[in-house]
Amino acid sequence: MKLNRILCALAAIVTLPAAAGEAPPAADWHLAGRLGLLQFIVVPEASARDRAYYDRIIETVCSDDTASCFLRFFTNASGVAMSFPLPDAVLAEPTVMFQRSAKHRTEQFQWSCRLGLSESACF
Repeated sequence: MKLNRILCALAAIVTLPAAAGEAPPAADWHLAGRLGLLQFIVVPEASARDRAYYDRIIETVCSDDTASCFLRFFTNASGVAMSFPLPDAVLAEPTVMFQRSAKHRTEQFQWSCRLGLSESACF
């Protein structure tokens, strides 16, 4: 009887939900390189127009709210081999420009005009 209780307890521990400490899923974006404070990130084409998706990456990469953080996002629809500096095929696919300046106390998120979103201040 005591053995059954121990086995049940072990089975419960093994089947705990993910919230109980399993590692989070691997990121589907790629930090391709850095140039000083500027970071270049490649995201999947399927997520290119998802603001919440970028917000999660920004929260991860720019975790210190008081520090400057400059990000440029791109897609790689052609699947070229990644290198840094970024290949021309990737540079031709900008999606978002994010910058937070600690000095000026400003934050800016801009979509690329290439995406055709209804944002008035695209780049």
